[in-house]
Amino acid sequence: MKKIIFVISILAFIITSCTTGNNVVRYTEARNYFHNKDVPIPEQLKITTEAEFNKHFSPAAFMGKGGEVTPIDFTHSFVVAKVLPVTDRETLLKPLKLTKTGNNNLELTYQVKIGKKQSYSTQPMFIVVVDKRYKNYTVKEVVR
Repeated sequence: MKKIIFVISILAFIITSCTTGNNVVRYTEARNYFHNKDVPIPEQLKITTEAEFNKHFSPAAFMGKGGEVTPIDFTHSFVVAKVLPVTDRETLLKPLKLTKTGNNNLELTYQVKIGKKQSYSTQPMFIVVVDKRYKNYTVKEVVR
């Protein structure tokens, strides 16, 4: 009896793992951009053209390892960005996963951690680059 329950548990775990994995949408996190101050901060920003992207963001390249901006090819992808207001608090804003949750729906799960006060201000944000086949999907946010 214990063996049967064990086998059923393992099978249920495998089936659940397989179904969840199929809904994961791959993305790349874009690095070394900043949000332009003269543009209002949107709640969520889905950008499908280079012109619109350049209106909201500018490159922030620096010399050294990892200093180049992530190239974004809008003929093959689009971006989803999350931008928070300028703050003097240490803030971690990090995308965790992007999943397909139904017909034409994506769910972007991200983490926000607010820390101690700093002597300077920053504007927490992230940009994820997604395959263009999901361009017409609606993106819903989930905060962890």
